[in-house]
Amino acid sequence: MMKNTVPPSAASFKTTETPKSGRQLGLENLALGKIIHLRDGNVTLYKRPRSKQWQMRYRLYDKKWHRVTTGYEDLAYAKKRAGEIYDRARFMEELGIPIANKKFKSVALILVQELRKDLDQGTGKKVYVDYLAVLERYLIPFFGNHDITKIDHKLTADYESWRNHKMNKKPMTSTLLTHSVAFNRVFDLAVNKGWLSHRHIVPKLNTKGEKGKARPAFSRQEIDFLLGFMKTWAEGGKNKRAHDGRVLLRDYIEILLATGMRHGTESLNIKWCHIEWHTDKQNKYLRIWVDGKTGGRWLIAKHEAIVVLERIKNRFPDLAQYSLDEVIASKPNDYLWRYPNGQRPYDMVSTFKWLMKETGLLFDHTGNRRSMYSFRHTYATLALVERGMDIHLLAKQMGNSAAMIERHYSKLTPTMAADKLA
Repeated sequence: MMKNTVPPSAASFKTTETPKSGRQLGLENLALGKIIHLRDGNVTLYKRPRSKQWQMRYRLYDKKWHRVTTGYEDLAYAKKRAGEIYDRARFMEELGIPIANKKFKSVALILVQELRKDLDQGTGKKVYVDYLAVLERYLIPFFGNHDITKIDHKLTADYESWRNHKMNKKPMTSTLLTHSVAFNRVFDLAVNKGWLSHRHIVPKLNTKGEKGKARPAFSRQEIDFLLGFMKTWAEGGKNKRAHDGRVLLRDYIEILLATGMRHGTESLNIKWCHIEWHTDKQNKYLRIWVDGKTGGRWLIAKHEAIVVLERIKNRFPDLAQYSLDEVIASKPNDYLWRYPNGQRPYDMVSTFKWLMKETGLLFDHTGNRRSMYSFRHTYATLALVERGMDIHLLAKQMGNSAAMIERHYSKLTPTMAADKLA
């Protein structure tokens, strides 16, 4: 027989009298006949102070206590209802189905908190920003009040129609993939928290949309103009924060052009300890370890990157007193991309857009809008056209497959072999 005590929650209700302990309330309820034990003590019926309805708590094989109201004042009806609730809970437990239902919104908001925390700590990926936008603008407003266990294929089809109408266009495949991943992450979190069975079939969102256009690269003439423009531009800024942002973006763009690394997680998370000198046949090269979309890899930076690292080093008094060789050899754990006060940039996209508008380079000659990823495509284009780099070597440097490089840059093949074709 279980000890005659009232659940802790029963003692937490406010009264105008002096608060009483759970033991005191338990003794009073016992004296009033307000505690009933059923099913070998695994079910307890009790009444809260100033409540006429019978409440129940029950224990399953997991040894956890679950609390719910029976909804009845009559003891006979309350006993019957308690038995039904307990039997259903036992059945669901055996099938691996969670007892309590969760609204989509409550799970999604926890995911939002986790993504923001990772971004604030610098451990989150650039794509987390896109997931947050999808969750807050689309998924939570539509699915928010639905039980996560009751979201089915019909509801997801309604969502896709609602979303497309809200966006006023047919989404690109890349956009649909972002929506799908964010949607699935909510269900994955629910499973991990025990709010959803791993056996639950999660409906799929459609990922077939309009094919995206390749991000336009810069021409050699445009890059030369941009590099010259940034020398003066980086000295300006309406305030210190804006000035620091310009200085940082200039260095960031030059490193992207010197390495071909991906903008975002792969580049923003670089630390000084990820940089080292590599010697091959008595030649000294700068190499950088990056870790992102396709895993970790070493890449070789162009010699122009050395000047950029010198500028970055000299902005920090604790590093400026040493030579670049000494800093690289000591392997500091500091992030490369920091403001003088030590804070890391949340994003550089807005500063990049202003730079593109001021230079008139935001759009290419066909009207396609450029982005930070355009520098990666510029690196690949110039490597193939100007330097005649082997496709397999370029693929290794950029962390792509040779087939992908060939597929995206096949139009450059005749240019690359012009000397052989003429």
